[in-house]
Amino acid sequence: MKRPMMLTGLIVCLMLLWTLETRLPLAGEPTKSPITLKLMAINRTVTQYKLWEEWAQAVEQRANGRVKFEFTSLPELGLGGAETIRVTKTGVVDIAEFYLGYVAGELPMVEMLEIPGMFPDQEAMKQAFIAWRPHLAKLIDEKVNGVLLATAFQTDQFLFSKRPVRQMDDFKGMKIRVHSVAIAQLTAGLGADPLTLAFAEVYTGLERGTLDGGFTAAGPGHSQKWYEVTKYLVGPLTQMVQLPLVINKNVWKRLPLGLQAILQEEAERVIDSRAFELREQWHREGVEGNIAKGMELIPLSPDIQASIKEVLRSRVVPAWVQRAGGQQAAQLFNQLVGPYAGFTVAQ
Repeated sequence: MKRPMMLTGLIVCLMLLWTLETRLPLAGEPTKSPITLKLMAINRTVTQYKLWEEWAQAVEQRANGRVKFEFTSLPELGLGGAETIRVTKTGVVDIAEFYLGYVAGELPMVEMLEIPGMFPDQEAMKQAFIAWRPHLAKLIDEKVNGVLLATAFQTDQFLFSKRPVRQMDDFKGMKIRVHSVAIAQLTAGLGADPLTLAFAEVYTGLERGTLDGGFTAAGPGHSQKWYEVTKYLVGPLTQMVQLPLVINKNVWKRLPLGLQAILQEEAERVIDSRAFELREQWHREGVEGNIAKGMELIPLSPDIQASIKEVLRSRVVPAWVQRAGGQQAAQLFNQLVGPYAGFTVAQ
């Protein structure tokens, strides 16, 4: 009897020792070995992934070996985008790249600036985001158990289509992949059938004919080689596609204060200060890359633009207001977005 009891005690001691050795130090404690932070990106192939790598490398260099990053992604973990909140809140990953359209079903308020077709130009988007950012940080703190480090932006949306879309009637009956509630409602309002499908599965859907097209930005579509299974690039449809980088709040509090400062300073330098400049660059490179692969660019016709505007104001925005809390959401929209979108909603 003594030997099994001794063995059990030894195992418990080893587990305790492992826990003590691998836990994050409390803020202000010296670190004896590198702290490993697991960062989950949306997908390794998309444009912004290199930005997260650049930030992580800058942090590691400044930290002089005190921290290292371990990258993973939604497809590698077998997760859908809607699960980003859960894995961040519970600490399954330490840091996560969010796409707010993915989590808008659970947290509809974050979709405020994500509604497609709402802003006339990038400067309007930028000013709206500056006004919105404190509210986003507060939502992440309260609902995600996270700290907002920085925000990158993907570019305006295009419909990668297997057939030409030159007028409103061309949308009828099309099966189109969508990636947010708002884009789904807009797609339905234009006469097409919206379908939700994981980003990594869209290529196969287009190849097999279960999809006629899919919405995404030019760069991500190019990175997934959608140009091999579609012929037409229809758009652009303006959209503020926010990609917040969020660290679990419990992990954050346990980081040494010096490392907290390095993470924040490098996030500002590498990501925030360049976000809109990179957005323009990624848009240009994405469009040019798809055209170089043989896609035909079809600008939105005047009748399609008019229909988008009508569906947006009569259906998409009012539906978002109801999902996001009614009068309170309407008031915040009118305060933060209205001046830059050029319209308000009834309260």
